[in-house]
Amino acid sequence: MNVDYYTEVGAKVNGDGCIFRVWAPNAQEVYTVFEKEEWQKVAENRLSKMDGDYWQGTIKNVGVNDKYRFLIVPPNNTTDNEAKLRKIDPAAKDTVHSNPEDPRNAAIIVEPNYDWAPFATPYYENFIIYQLHPGTFAGTNDDFSEEIAKLPDRIAKFKHLKAKLGYIRDLGFNAILLMPVQEFKGNQSLGYEPTYFFALESAYGKPQEFREFIDEAHQMGLAVLVDLVYNHVSNAYDAGKPTDNPFLNYDVEGQQIYLSDHQTPWGPSPAFWKQEVKDYLVANAKMYFRDYNVDGARLDATREIESHKGWGNDGWEFLQHLTWCLREEFPDKYIIAEHLPEHDTIINNAGFDAIWFVDSHHEFQKAMDYQFHPEYGDPLEKIKYIIGKNFGYGHNYEKQWRLVKYLLGSHDECTDGEKGATINNPDVNNRHRYFTEFFGGRANEYAREKARLGWSLNVAAMGNPMMFMGQECHMPGWWHDSEFDGHRFNWAVAGDSIGMPMRTMVRDVNWIRWNNPALRSETLDIVHQDDAHQILAFKRYQPGGNNVVLVAVNLSDRDFGNHEYGVYTGGQHGQWEQLFCSQDAIYGGRDWVGNAFYQPWTQEDGKLYLNIPRFGLMMMKLVQYVG
Repeated sequence: MNVDYYTEVGAKVNGDGCIFRVWAPNAQEVYTVFEKEEWQKVAENRLSKMDGDYWQGTIKNVGVNDKYRFLIVPPNNTTDNEAKLRKIDPAAKDTVHSNPEDPRNAAIIVEPNYDWAPFATPYYENFIIYQLHPGTFAGTNDDFSEEIAKLPDRIAKFKHLKAKLGYIRDLGFNAILLMPVQEFKGNQSLGYEPTYFFALESAYGKPQEFREFIDEAHQMGLAVLVDLVYNHVSNAYDAGKPTDNPFLNYDVEGQQIYLSDHQTPWGPSPAFWKQEVKDYLVANAKMYFRDYNVDGARLDATREIESHKGWGNDGWEFLQHLTWCLREEFPDKYIIAEHLPEHDTIINNAGFDAIWFVDSHHEFQKAMDYQFHPEYGDPLEKIKYIIGKNFGYGHNYEKQWRLVKYLLGSHDECTDGEKGATINNPDVNNRHRYFTEFFGGRANEYAREKARLGWSLNVAAMGNPMMFMGQECHMPGWWHDSEFDGHRFNWAVAGDSIGMPMRTMVRDVNWIRWNNPALRSETLDIVHQDDAHQILAFKRYQPGGNNVVLVAVNLSDRDFGNHEYGVYTGGQHGQWEQLFCSQDAIYGGRDWVGNAFYQPWTQEDGKLYLNIPRFGLMMMKLVQYVG
């Protein structure tokens, strides 16, 4: 039976009542019961069994904000305790909280409509992304500190985030990637413990507040992307018993209709081979695009989904099915896979638009540490590997926007769930810190120089740049959602004498990318490589246009002054002027180490003679073309 499960599964307001639909293949009877009727089983609220083992019914005189559950009667029912049979709707769009065993918890009927302001999702090449955790982006040394300190676990809400949108937009970002916002266990979490996929995290706020947040972001010119976790469901335990997993024994004891036997490192995975489960997850993704008007999504840990083989290649087939369904209805939305290790098959075969390029961080970190760890390998080769779109055997990403790059790290690299202990991990890729911490901390000028180099290279390279919150102001230490002693986003740090110059640089270099289409093009030619002095230069240009940008990177601790260093321009003759220098004093660097007020010409030897400061990045723009 071909059904639009998005409009049917769960609760849908309909006139003076509501349509309820739930999948319960083992049930003998299903009722919708309401808090306002004291959870009593009422004959008129009995649902009818439909094709495909769905139960459905229209109930009058219920509506928005009413709390409900499904009373699912199993075959040969022997219990007189109806409370044990009341289950929360797996497609509830709002819940009181995450624990299905708490009798105070319930699904809540949600207003289906919202009057959205006009907004167009950016073209794929036009994303500069700021990743943030909704619960900790406000409340530490800001105007909301006192208010949020009184909330459970000091978790910020969507209404607080809305007040921070101007900060993000002023930095020159045009997109926000939210760490997961679906209901998860408790109030504190990174978000990767999903319980109710359709409901928003109750600590963050109500659906209407999320819509208002997104609408305000759109009006400021910010696209919004969400993080979807489909590889597993919550595996939380309390006193040895599973908790906060609403799918366990859903319609009859011992029959896990939504779950497979496959255990991921984080919890049981969905039964991807079942059409009903695939429809449920597709409906969930569509909900974010339809109900919340989001502009794209990141899918967490798609390798874990790919590895699921309950029935053939069911995990991989689910990914293909999901992207096909989303592309059919939402062709302009940006759909990203966290596919580690990365491979182009997730795009070319599974239908994703883009992939997280985790090596962009790991290899850049090693390149910056080459002085002390030459065993990490040639830093120039690492930079060449990072900046392009094709790398390694068999990897062809076709378009530069198919790679989301984060040289300074994402939440994975900045989050230390071991209270700082990961710094002792023998695997350098698993020492989780804000970037400057690897090189002496935010008080160390070399650490700040390397961080400035990292973000400016991120912007100048091919691929869509992404920054995790706090990197724009050299946030110290590490980040974690449950630690209050300086390890959440600290607004005092964001505005201090060290944070402000980095923020200024992030703003300026982001706007340079916007104002120079060459930096968003499909072109990147390496024109100069000096292994002895650790200097690399590449040229980016606008095909058919007149925008040409030459980027020079110095990975050494040596300054080159007096306009003595010659950089090959790749045959590009003419006059140039400085667009950007990461070591300018306004960004926390030093005066007169760059090329301000200097407009050199390409010389007869094919070189442009420049100042190139240590651990610095220069951008020179062609202003007069010759020959």
